Amino acid sequence: MSSSPYNPQQNEQLLWVRLCSGDRDAFGEIYRRYFPLLFRYCIRFTTDRALVKDMLQDFFSQLFAQRAGLSLPVSLKSYLMVSARRKLFRYLDKSAHGPASLDEGAASTFALELSPESILINRQHSENTTRLLQQKLNALTLRQKEAVYLRFYEGLSYEEIADIMVLKEVKYARTLIYRAIAELKELLAQDEAALRMLSFSGLH
Repeated sequence: MSSSPYNPQQNEQLLWVRLCSGDRDAFGEIYRRYFPLLFRYCIRFTTDRALVKDMLQDFFSQLFAQRAGLSLPVSLKSYLMVSARRKLFRYLDKSAHGPASLDEGAASTFALELSPESILINRQHSENTTRLLQQKLNALTLRQKEAVYLRFYEGLSYEEIADIMVLKEVKYARTLIYRAIAELKELLAQDEAALRMLSFSGLH
């Protein structure tokens, strides 16, 4: 007797259907799975961790309160990231930590660091090499950094990135990432060790 292969997307859709019907266990599982991911993403827009935690608590409370009117998303992960990003921008807009009017399609800051995994893999390289690559990451535009994060750190598709970043067409997401990688490679052309680290980190 053969068993059906595990389908995480289908599993998420079942969770969502249960949530919409008022199942608190399903809501708790969605919260458990996605609160850390959303916090990790949202904290890159601000250093105010308390604000992000408050926003996400409000976000999930509202999600459960409005469950009956929710439609089934194609990707639960990207749906939650789109919604949390939008809500965070509204929070920042009302706080002293954001500009007077924060556009939903852009941010005033975005922190992008080398992943701990890439640093461990490349421990044999010098601190100077690591510092150089981090400097080059910092030199990217805010939108390039966010696109790179979504693509290489969260593994999202170009379609999902365009949706999350409120880009008019998918090709703009591709362009942001291609240009970011091209700029990194150009800037690091004289440092072979840094280029190898770039490859190991998944940014290629």
